Amino acid sequence: MKRLQHYFLTRSTREKLLLLALSGTASLAWLLSAGGRTRQHWDDWRSLRAQAEEQQIWLSNRATIEARAAKAVQQLDPAKTLNGTRLVGELNSLATQAGLNAEVSGQRSERTTQFAFHSAQVTFRRVNLGSLIRFYEALSARAPYLGLEQVSVTLDRGAPGMLNATFRIVAAELEPSENSAAK
Repeated sequence: MKRLQHYFLTRSTREKLLLLALSGTASLAWLLSAGGRTRQHWDDWRSLRAQAEEQQIWLSNRATIEARAAKAVQQLDPAKTLNGTRLVGELNSLATQAGLNAEVSGQRSERTTQFAFHSAQVTFRRVNLGSLIRFYEALSARAPYLGLEQVSVTLDRGAPGMLNATFRIVAAELEPSENSAAK
């Protein structure tokens, strides 16, 4: 410490001012950085606390949620649920009824204990808005067995007034073990 003091005191006034300015700037930069890190940690902590509270709400309402889910499953008609193959057929049928030519791709399935969720991507190229609306209305009429997960609509650059649309559609299927247990 004495060495630094001696070093500082033996400097000219101009060098002392420059050293003070440099150390002041470095201190200010460090304080601002520390303040930013402290704020980030505080925000992270508040976010984690909010997530924990939300999870606690879900856990405390578990019995109600499970009862509602069981009631909803009982109201489903197993004959109206769709497997992956029936989903593609149904999407083509809905598109044809709306006057559209559908490109169905990207099929995948996810299974849970009670359901299998099958999804597919449906693409329409150079179509008018009225046809898309008719398709959407026909799709909505099939809820809760068919659901819209994602939509992307863009203007077709080569054909003014025409649209390109992509829909990701999900179908719920009761698992076969549930179907046999319900009978």
